[in-house]
Amino acid sequence: MLRVGLAMGLVASVAQQSSNALRWIESAPDATIEIQNDVRIEGLKTDSVSVFVNLVEVGETRYNRVWVKIFNRGKAPISFDPQSATLVQGNKTLPAEVPEKAANSVQALGEATSQSSALLRCIPNSTSGRCEVTDIEGHSTQVLMFAKKQAQWIRDNGLKQMTLVPGAQAQGAIFFRKGKKSAAYVFRLPLGHQVFEFPLTAENKAPQFAN
Repeated sequence: MLRVGLAMGLVASVAQQSSNALRWIESAPDATIEIQNDVRIEGLKTDSVSVFVNLVEVGETRYNRVWVKIFNRGKAPISFDPQSATLVQGNKTLPAEVPEKAANSVQALGEATSQSSALLRCIPNSTSGRCEVTDIEGHSTQVLMFAKKQAQWIRDNGLKQMTLVPGAQAQGAIFFRKGKKSAAYVFRLPLGHQVFEFPLTAENKAPQFAN
């Protein structure tokens, strides 16, 4: 299970602000935290905007998703492009994936895996006597249908570029390719003229049906 992680050693009483970035730190007055369905949700609030994030995997795919919820509490519109979000790990920066590209990748993996993972048996045709290969337990069909369902979820929930007028809110997912092993990241989210940063961790589990 993926979870939002704490940045080790960060014990300051206020959120860090440097280079126009506001970073989440536990117990800071502008930081919030809550648990919903065993998922840790971290938030940052300013006079003009509130941002809430959590990170979990898109099950049995090669993607993690950061669920983002934004409230424009100010008096001016806020521009937002989810493709400008990144996951930073040390000196490596992982860009956000275009939702349609991620969805197509998930579906393609499901199609390829379904063809190679079928539990097959040869059943002689009563007329021709030839062997007909049959997926005896429907395993390949289950894999394909699950992959299509996950791909459609990505298409339906991916955040799009927008401008939030005062009082408006938006929520949805930003997708990132999984790494090869568990890792700690900093999720960087530009909003208007400010950047919000959240420390996150991911287990980066490979899809089981693709192993």
